[in-house]
Amino acid sequence: MRRITPPQGLTFIFLIGLICLTLVFQSRIPLWRSLLRDYAMLLGFLFVLNLSSGRKGMGRMSAFFNHFSPILFVIFIYESLGNLIQYLQPDIDPKLMQIDFFIFGVHPTLWMEQWIVPWFTDVMSLAYLSYYFIPVAFIVVLHRKGRVAEFERCIFILLFGYYISFIGYILFPAIGPRYAMAHLYSIPLEGSFITDFVRDTLNALEHNKRDVMPSGHTQIVLMVLLLAHRYEKILFYIFLPIIGGLILSTVYLRYHYVIDLMVGGALAIGCVLIGSLLHRWWSQITT
Repeated sequence: MRRITPPQGLTFIFLIGLICLTLVFQSRIPLWRSLLRDYAMLLGFLFVLNLSSGRKGMGRMSAFFNHFSPILFVIFIYESLGNLIQYLQPDIDPKLMQIDFFIFGVHPTLWMEQWIVPWFTDVMSLAYLSYYFIPVAFIVVLHRKGRVAEFERCIFILLFGYYISFIGYILFPAIGPRYAMAHLYSIPLEGSFITDFVRDTLNALEHNKRDVMPSGHTQIVLMVLLLAHRYEKILFYIFLPIIGGLILSTVYLRYHYVIDLMVGGALAIGCVLIGSLLHRWWSQITT
């Protein structure tokens, strides 16, 4: 391959890791052939992107697609985990429940039942949904402003954070309180059509249901917040209340245990620090 960009290199390594994992555990994975095919196709797509990025006179649309291609890799790789994680080892929800109870003396999602009202459930559903737009909005602003160096650095750091969270899902599979503790809840999370739309849409689109530990929602949006504080202060102050509501929504809506949020927060700080150093090193050796 020609000069490989840091995001492409990171994705290449992660895909190779997933291929090795699938081959090692193929006897447990019913759709292992489909997974290998999908990962091979993603590697082929990565190869094409690498070739196109090395051509002179690349069109604006082609360059734009190349810059934002990491979003596609995150989506496709995340979805593929639904055919992988559940067959590797048992879910650890009982352990996560025990940790939360040990820390707080109660199960936080059960304790929050006293605050459930339909209008607030709608607000929390919208806050939870904002996760899918916040990282994209941040990198789009950097791109539109022509801040190429900051854009490339942030894309790499966020991609690094996503892949670290995916590794967490593989090592610590869990389905979350909404499933594992469903028999304990006495008050349903009812709202208007807004809540129903968000819940039904996410349930339909997210093939991977074992994405609890760490809380990717918490980790990624806190990474965005840290990067926005560094590069886009206005966005930092805009995102701050939204992200606060988003993190609260992960527990209110019963998607996460609080320990997931704690680990996600710690990973956010670590990924920004390590990702920055890794990007600097990788940029130096590929130029």
